[in-house]
Amino acid sequence: MPNSRQIPEVTLSSSTGPFADAGRNIRQILRSPVSWVFVGVILVIQMIVTLGGGPDAWVPLFLNFGLSRDGFLSGKIWQMVSYGFLHGGWGHVGLNAVFLLVIGSKIEHIGGRVAMLVALFAGILGGGLGHLLLGSGLLVGISGACFALLLLLTTLSPESRMFPLPVSGRNLGIGVLLAALFLTLVNPTFKLPGFSGIGEILIEQGLDSLFQISHACHLGGGLAGWLYGRWILRPRVTLDHLRRERARREAN
Repeated sequence: MPNSRQIPEVTLSSSTGPFADAGRNIRQILRSPVSWVFVGVILVIQMIVTLGGGPDAWVPLFLNFGLSRDGFLSGKIWQMVSYGFLHGGWGHVGLNAVFLLVIGSKIEHIGGRVAMLVALFAGILGGGLGHLLLGSGLLVGISGACFALLLLLTTLSPESRMFPLPVSGRNLGIGVLLAALFLTLVNPTFKLPGFSGIGEILIEQGLDSLFQISHACHLGGGLAGWLYGRWILRPRVTLDHLRRERARREAN
């Protein structure tokens, strides 16, 4: 596992323009087997669902393998992982697939395949937990893992500029978490004093689609990625450090 001195700064663009590092980024994507495996799995599952008549024809599958509070509490604990591999449509799965390839390849480049796998499953579990605690309805999609990868990237490379947004990795990570928290709290379903009124205003303005997304899942996945990043960057105990501590104790 890399320590803080071995982690390279990663940016999605360079100072010479957004396409200057396109070749390097493409090579990173092509050399990211874990990302490709997960993308392949979710695309194949979506293809099978589509050929079988779409989600409406697979209701029992979605009820058993999508994540819901009632299902999980009834003993279907596998839903905490299986929900991530089902998606509501091609737009949903396509967006997540692109995200996995673009951000996942960065994680594989920085931390290796093990770090990528840990981040993916931590994001799935963290997103599932966030949905169970603060979400509602049936959850499908690997978005929690996508947010985990993004927050892991911004944590490991906080000073990088995250193209196309003119912000640093640190500020982007903070902004993503705060936005997910805000949208979770203002969901009118929870009827939180002060917050639910904001949600109702958003709905009146035609933004009701905002609450068809599990922002609690995004929040949980993002926090999982951030915590994993902090764990990777934790101070390491070195031999020199132990020797200095021993010398200090002997001197006393």
